[in-house]
Amino acid sequence: MTGRPRLRLFRLAGPLVVAGAVSVSCGGPGPVSITGAPTPAVGDQAACAALIAALPDSLGAGLDRREVKPPVDSAAAYGAKPDAVLTCGATGVAASYRPTTVLSAIDEVGWFTEALGDRIRYSTPTRTPQVVLTLPAGQQAFEVLVALAPAVREHTEPTAGTEG
Repeated sequence: MTGRPRLRLFRLAGPLVVAGAVSVSCGGPGPVSITGAPTPAVGDQAACAALIAALPDSLGAGLDRREVKPPVDSAAAYGAKPDAVLTCGATGVAASYRPTTVLSAIDEVGWFTEALGDRIRYSTPTRTPQVVLTLPAGQQAFEVLVALAPAVREHTEPTAGTEG
C-alpha cells in the first residue's frame, strides 16, 4: 500500500485470545528487564522471533528501541521508562472483549483497545500469533501503530475471515 495510512473500523466475530500481565523493570537508559512475556506456541515461535527482529528502531519521538536483557524472542521495549512494551504470542481473551467488538484497523492490522488504569493495551486478536502493545494512557497511539504495521503484517497471519 502506498500513500497515507488507513484507519478502518470493523466488527469482529468469533472467539479469540489475549495476553496476561507483563512486568518491566529498568533503571534508566540501559537494558530493560521484561518478565512475564508470553511463551509463544511451538508453531508461533519462529514468527514471533522474526517479528521482534523486524521491529523498527523507533516508534516515534521519545520511543527509541531499548535493549532487552536477557534477550527475549517474544518481547521488545521502547522509550525511556520504557513507555512501550510489545509482546508476541499471547493466548487468552481480554476480559472486556466481546465477539461484536469493533476493532480499529490501521494499515490493514486490526487493534483491540483496552484501558488498564494509566496504560492502554492494544492487541491484534484477529492475527496469529497475537501481538500486544502497552502504552501510557496519554501517548498518541496512531503513529506508533502505523510504525508497527509493516512488521506485524509481515510476520503474523489474519485469522480466517477477519481482516481485509
